[in-house]
Amino acid sequence: MREISTNIKKPELVAKRRQKITEVAMDLFLKNGYHGTTVREICEASGVNRASIYDYFASKEDILVYIYKNVVDYSDGDNQKNFPETNVRGWKDVEPFVRSVIDNSWIKKEKTIRLLYKETMSLDPDSLKQVGIIESNYVKYVAENLRKGIGLQKVTEDLEIVANAIVFINAFRPLRGWNMSHLEKNKILDVIVGMLMSKLKALRSASMEKK
Repeated sequence: MREISTNIKKPELVAKRRQKITEVAMDLFLKNGYHGTTVREICEASGVNRASIYDYFASKEDILVYIYKNVVDYSDGDNQKNFPETNVRGWKDVEPFVRSVIDNSWIKKEKTIRLLYKETMSLDPDSLKQVGIIESNYVKYVAENLRKGIGLQKVTEDLEIVANAIVFINAFRPLRGWNMSHLEKNKILDVIVGMLMSKLKALRSASMEKK
């Protein structure tokens, strides 16, 4: 996995400046498009001078990859960093986990998800490959928690498909919200979670029958 390198030795300063830069860049990318936004504009809007910005990001591509990593990066193995309230130990935890994964994306990351689906394909081949690795890790994270909740020995093909569907559904309301503005968010969430749980219940039943 490519690291977003920095010359600054103070981690807290790096985190603070990167957050400021990415927040501004995200708004500009959404407004003007990735290719329509220059590093100079990002510097002016964030208050970081042109020379200093390269202490935090080597390129504009690194900024977009960094935004993506902060949305769906589970490669460090810390399964609780984004969902500390959810600890999947058994079947009773599966529905709260699924609901939390989707709701977290729909509420906390809606703007970021719209940006990523719009602009990710603008990345260079190497950066696009990194994004693919990050998303694969995200799918594995979801699948592994579902596996633990159902009680399977390994992640099956069916479960991998469900995990991919959940990751895709994370973008459902951010991208389709314009056509569902008359519907309550919780109503949409209930229907989607119900559909997913129906399949997960079937997988659990089949697993229990084999024991």
